[in-house]
Amino acid sequence: MALISILGGSLAYGDQPLLQQADLAVDEGERICLVGRNGTGKSSLLKVICGDSQLDDGRLILRQGLKISRLNQDPPLTIQGTAYSMVASAIPVVGDALAKVALGEDESGELSAFIEKHDGWRYDGIICRILNKMQINPDTSLSTLSGGWRRKVALAASLACEPEVLLLDEPTNHLDIETIGWLEEWLLSFKGTLIFVTHDRAFADNLATRIVEQDRGKLYSYPGNFAAYLRLRDERLRKEELANKEFDRVLAEEEAWIRRGVKARLARNEGRVRNLEDLRRQRRERRDRLGRAIMQISEADRSGNIVFELTDVSVSFEDKSLINHFSATVMRQDRIGIVGPNGSGKTTLIKVMLGLLHQNHGKVRQGTGVQYQYFDQYHEKLNLQKTVADNVAEGRRDVIINGKTRHVISYLGDFLFTGKRARSPASVLSGGEKNRLLLARMFARPCNVLVMDEPTNDLDLETLELLEELIASFNGTVIVISHDRRFIDKVATETWVFDGKGHIDTIVGGWSDVLSYYQRVGALQRETNAKNTAASDRDVKQKPGTATKKSEDQAQAGKGRTGISFTERHELESLPQEIERLEEEMAQLDQKVSDPSLYSSDGAQVKELLALRAALSDKLEQLYARWEDLEERAHG
Repeated sequence: MALISILGGSLAYGDQPLLQQADLAVDEGERICLVGRNGTGKSSLLKVICGDSQLDDGRLILRQGLKISRLNQDPPLTIQGTAYSMVASAIPVVGDALAKVALGEDESGELSAFIEKHDGWRYDGIICRILNKMQINPDTSLSTLSGGWRRKVALAASLACEPEVLLLDEPTNHLDIETIGWLEEWLLSFKGTLIFVTHDRAFADNLATRIVEQDRGKLYSYPGNFAAYLRLRDERLRKEELANKEFDRVLAEEEAWIRRGVKARLARNEGRVRNLEDLRRQRRERRDRLGRAIMQISEADRSGNIVFELTDVSVSFEDKSLINHFSATVMRQDRIGIVGPNGSGKTTLIKVMLGLLHQNHGKVRQGTGVQYQYFDQYHEKLNLQKTVADNVAEGRRDVIINGKTRHVISYLGDFLFTGKRARSPASVLSGGEKNRLLLARMFARPCNVLVMDEPTNDLDLETLELLEELIASFNGTVIVISHDRRFIDKVATETWVFDGKGHIDTIVGGWSDVLSYYQRVGALQRETNAKNTAASDRDVKQKPGTATKKSEDQAQAGKGRTGISFTERHELESLPQEIERLEEEMAQLDQKVSDPSLYSSDGAQVKELLALRAALSDKLEQLYARWEDLEERAHG
C-alpha cells in the first residue's frame, strides 16, 4: 500500500483550479521532485499532503501514524528564541523541553529529567551537528538573523525531527554551494520518503528518483531523474499539441457545417448538433499550456571599456575580514559569476562596487557611462502593498522599452502576468512570481550593467532558461551572484570564488571550470607534498651512520618475522629510482599543462595530456603506497 495517495483531488484558489481530479501515489523510500510553472500550486499540494490545507474534493489517504515534516518556501516569521530553540521545538515529545532547557528555563531540573526519561538527549547532538554544518551558532538570537538565515534554521528543524516523509519547498534557496552539496549527501542517506520542490536542475538530477509535474490541474509522473523528465515531457506535449490541432480541425468543420444553414431540426442531424455542443464545451474547458515568457532588456548607450576597477579593496565588519586586499577589473561585456559561502561578503562586494557601501581600504573606480540595474535577492525594491503594475510603472500607464511605448499591462503579459494578476497587490504573488516581477521592473529601466543577487530563486525552468538566453545576448555587462551551479556554468565567462576568510580567487569560465581548477591545484599540492616526503626519506636513507646500518641489520635479521621476501626487498630497493623517473615525467607534463597557449589549441590535445597526467598521478600514488608498506614491514 502506498504511503500517501490522492484520489480525484481538486483544489482551487480564486477562479483557477490548482488540482482538477488529480491522482497521486507515493511509495516508501521515493525521492520525488515536484515541478511546474510558477503559480501552478506546488506549494499548495505540499500543504495538502501535510494537512495544513484541505482538498475541495477527492480523498487524501495517509498511512496511519505517518510522521510528516514540511519546510515552507518563505522564511519563518518568528524572531523569539535562539536557533537551537527553534530547531528543538520541531522535535516530537521532547522538543519543547529541549528548547526551554537551552533558554535556561529549567531551574528545578524537571525538564531535564523528562528529556532523560524519553531518551531525548540524543536529539541535542543531532541539532548541534546540523546547525554546525550550516555554520549557524546554536545560541544565535533569531531576532538578529535575516529572513534567509531564519529559513536555514527552519531547514535544520525539518531535518532534525527525523520524519518518515520530508516535504521541502525550494530547500536550496539562500544556501551556498558547499551547503547544497552537504544537503544532497544528507538527503541521499535519508531513509524516509522525500518530496521536494526545486528549480535547481543539478540538485534535482542528483536526488530525484521520480519527477511529478503539476500542469494545469493535473499531475504527470515521470520515472528517473530530471534529464529523463525533460525528454518525456517534451514528447507528451508534442502529442498533446497534435491532438489539440486535430480537435480544433474537427470543431472548425462542424462550425462551418452549422453555419451553412443545414436544417438541424431534422432527426438525422440532431445527433450531430449535440456533438457540436459537446465539442464547444470541451474547447471552453480546455486549459492551454501557459506560453513562454518574452523578455527584453531596455538597453542604455554602451558604457566605457572599463566598467569597474577595484584596487586593493578590503572590507571588514566587527573585526571580521570579508574582503582582503582584492583587485580586479571588470570590462564591458564581461559576465562575472560570484560564488562562495553564505556571509562571506559576496553581496557586500557588489554593494561596494555600486557605491552603496564604502570599503575600509583601497579604491573602487566606476567607469564612464555606467547605468546599472540591481536585482536584490530579498525583493526589497518591491512594494508589496502596491499592485504588480504600479511596481513596474510607478503609477503610469505606459513603460518605454528600447524607445517603444508599451502599455504596462501588455508589457507584464510578456512576463506571464494576466491582466487580473497585474492589477493585484504584489503581496499575493508566489516567490517565483515576485522574482519575475522584479525582473520586469528591472528590465523596464535603461541599463548597460546588470547586477543580480540570486536571481534564480523560485524561477520555473522555462523562465530560468529564458533568463540564461537573455544574459547571453545582452550587449552590456553582467555581474551575478548565484548558488545555481548550472546557471553559473551557462552565463559566466569569469567566476570570483570567495573562501569565506577574505580571499577571492578569479577563475576564467563557469562552475565546471572552478571545479577543474581546484582539482588541478589540489593534485599539484598533493604531488608536491609527496615529492617533499619522498626526497626527505631519500636523504635519510643516504646519510651514513650507525643508526641506519643498525636498522638495515635489524631488517635483515627480522626478515622472517616481518614477512618481507627477497623479491620484495629487491622491489623496495628499486622503488626510489622508479618513483624519481615518474616524477620527472610528471614535472614535464606539468610544464605543458601550465602553458596558457595549450588551451587555445585543439581540445583533444588538452584532454589527452590531462588524461595522461591523471594516469601518471594514479601510478605514483600506488608506488608511494607500496613503498610505505614495504618500508614499514621491512623495519618492523
